[in-house]
This record gives sequence, C-alpha cells and structure tokens, in this order.
Amino acid sequence: MKNIIDELQTATLQVSREEIAPGFFETRRRMLLLPLLAAPVISRFAGRASAAQMGANEAKTGPMTATMNSSLDWGSFVKQCVPVAAELHKDSSAAGQEAYLHWLASMIARARVDEIPKAKLGRFGSLNPPVSFGVSYRGSPFFIVEWKLDPGAFLPPHCHPNASVCTVGLEGEARIRNFEINGQAPEFSSRQTFLVRETHNEVIAQGRINTLSARRDNIHTFQAGSLGARGIDISTYHGPDVGFSFLDIAAKPKDVEARIFEAVWKGQSV
Repeated sequence: MKNIIDELQTATLQVSREEIAPGFFETRRRMLLLPLLAAPVISRFAGRASAAQMGANEAKTGPMTATMNSSLDWGSFVKQCVPVAAELHKDSSAAGQEAYLHWLASMIARARVDEIPKAKLGRFGSLNPPVSFGVSYRGSPFFIVEWKLDPGAFLPPHCHPNASVCTVGLEGEARIRNFEINGQAPEFSSRQTFLVRETHNEVIAQGRINTLSARRDNIHTFQAGSLGARGIDISTYHGPDVGFSFLDIAAKPKDVEARIFEAVWKGQSV
C-alpha cells in the first residue's frame, strides 16, 4: 500500500515541477497529465483491492453464493434461516422487527412449497364456510400455523399484540386486509368504539407474502375466493403474550380518503 502511495506522490511532483518561465507554471497541462499518470497506479491498486476483497468474501461465504440462487428444502431453510432470525429477533424495535420480517420473507420465498411441513388441521369456531388451523412447526424464535379457508370463507379481523406475522400464500386466493389502530383503543373487554385505519387491501395467493409487526399493520382479516385458500403464518412474539381479540369493523369508512373506520372489540369467540 505504501509503495502505491509513493508512486502516486512521485508522479504528482514530477508534473508540478514543470516550470515554463520564471514564476509561471503550465497549470492546464499539469491538470491533464495528473489523471493520466495516476490512472495506472490507481488501476493497479483497485485491481489488488478487488482481488483481496473477492478472496475475503469467498473465505467468508464459501458456497453461500451458489446456495442463495437455489431453492431450499425444509431442512436447509431451517438451518440457514433460524440462526440469523435468532440474532435479528434480539432487536424488538420497529426497525429491528422490519429487518427480522424481511429476513423471514426472503428465506421462505425460496422454500419449496411441497417441503413446508403440513399440519393436522382443525375447524376453528363456528365459522361457516369453515376456517381451519393447525400448528405445523414449533421452534425458536418463530412457530408456523397453517390455515385453510373453504371457498368463500371469512376470517374476521383480529389483532396480534406484541407479535409479528409473515403470511405466505400456498394455494388458492384470499383477499387480505390490514388495519392499524388510529389513536387510542380501549381494553379488549370494552365495547366502546374506536378508530382503525386500513393500510393494505390485496390478494394473497401462492408465493405472495404479507407481513405485519407489533408496530404496524397489526390487524388483519381474510376473505377466501371461489376456490378457497391455504397458507401459513410464521408468527413471532416480541413481548409477552397478552392475548388477542377479534373486531367488528364498520363496512363503510368514516373518512373515505384516509380509510378510517369505526371498530369495536368482540372477544375471542366467533
């Protein structure tokens, strides 16, 4: 490194000493020559630095480059995803949860659909058409719940306090809507109305992903299409489990432009 800098300094001095008359220097020529003289030196330095960096990267990543371009069986997904997820999970700030969720999404997007564990599903509540759930994976820091919505089934809006969820569509289609509490909300036991804001309204289908954190989009609801839908929720707690509640959300917004709706808690029974 020192030799390269010496070469560059020497080249600069040789040009700057070119005096064409007492007290006068050919400034224009010097400015043109300096880049030309410096270029080979800089090029050599850049080449050496690039080679060194590539070597360092290869030493660190090993076969990672090839792996990142391929799909993952379930064992590979767990092996590669969980250690990084565990580190990211330590930061429960808003930014930390976003980094965590983006990591999960990037990894599950590469998992082979037929490799994702299937759960033993059970019908939830008295919803008709039926909605079914089952836990397909229990791990740390996350667990996975598989869900299945029969054609036309509706899963009412519900919140996920202190939790994040990465939802992945596997089969069929369902409309998923996300909401955030606008202002303050009462305790779950209250029947006092409060305000929520719709933040997402989209279709979840095979390979499509929707996320919510403890800090944003924390309420969601599903409406299955004519063929029904199946998917998974990768769920993680970022604080204590304080329960949850379903909501009744008004059909029409109170503020159309801002997508503000009136809502009321309705407990855990449907």
